[in-house]
Amino acid sequence: MSDRLRIAVLGCGAIVKSQHLPALLAHSQVRLVALVDSDPNRAARLARQCGLKCGIETDYRAVLNQADAVINALPNHLHAPVTLEALSAGVHVLCEKPLATKSADARSCAVAAAEKGLVLAVGMNRRFQDNHQLLSLVLEQRLLGTLQNYDWQLGGPYDWDAASGFYFSKAQAGGGALIDYGVHLLDSLVDWFGPVTDFKYEDDDWGSGIEANARLTLKHDGRHGSIAGQVRISRTYNLANRLLVNGSAAVAELPLADPDSVLLHRELNGRPVTDTMRLGDGHKPSPRSFYLQLDNFVQSIKGVQKPCVGGEQAAAVLDLIERCYAQRTRIPEPWSELGVTSEAASWTGETKLSS
Repeated sequence: MSDRLRIAVLGCGAIVKSQHLPALLAHSQVRLVALVDSDPNRAARLARQCGLKCGIETDYRAVLNQADAVINALPNHLHAPVTLEALSAGVHVLCEKPLATKSADARSCAVAAAEKGLVLAVGMNRRFQDNHQLLSLVLEQRLLGTLQNYDWQLGGPYDWDAASGFYFSKAQAGGGALIDYGVHLLDSLVDWFGPVTDFKYEDDDWGSGIEANARLTLKHDGRHGSIAGQVRISRTYNLANRLLVNGSAAVAELPLADPDSVLLHRELNGRPVTDTMRLGDGHKPSPRSFYLQLDNFVQSIKGVQKPCVGGEQAAAVLDLIERCYAQRTRIPEPWSELGVTSEAASWTGETKLSS
């Protein structure tokens, strides 16, 4: 391996254009050797827009002997099989989330990486946001007191500028809002609060498509004790877009709009106050999460670090998602059913409909 890590990017969709490619171009220890996409015009157009002089391929197999590592940003159903081929060829892999559409396939990837002595990292970029690390510090220092519960809401009308329609295919995506948005949230929650010991899951999949809205109630048992919480996800309407963690002494808030901060709400002398917590001096912008994710991957290959999220961790979250899908119940939709009371409409916490 040369001084600079040779990386090929598999897939030239929106996440590569907006996040992975800028991170690669900003990193001094990597060299982009190829862009791979089934549509050569899309790959060539991206290369021109960024002023790149790299290979353009339509078949990922053509670059496996040119690269030390790949970023697998193909559609979800190709994550596991292509990752396994890359690992078999002796190539390190940073795979976009989810690692697979099935937990068994994710574990196969983890086993293959271990057997080959290769790095397999999974693209959970939210782990590299300052607010994730800040909340970990808040919990370690017990600034919230005794943990009580949490409420995490993430949602808005779907507006991702996808290069293909795979997000809306159950066969290709593996599911809807839960496996797309929810995989990030569940990964973070398990990291903060420990394994899920009990859950209830509801969504609006009527059995022939994918869910656009989902609600989970979860219980955890981890190093900070037991805590229960609720997660709400939507691809159709705006939610509060923040995480609240309630404790006996304070409430921590992670606003989606500011991933570099944690707001700490508490009382001083009976008066409500809010502290804004940031890492460092608060004046210098922190590196973007995708750059930090890439750097963790590079340093893991060099043996300096370990992947923040590896195959086994990703498989454990996918296992929870599979159990949610297997035990799903329908979110009450009183507008589609006659004779349902207004209580059935209260799952958003905001809307009430009369029967």
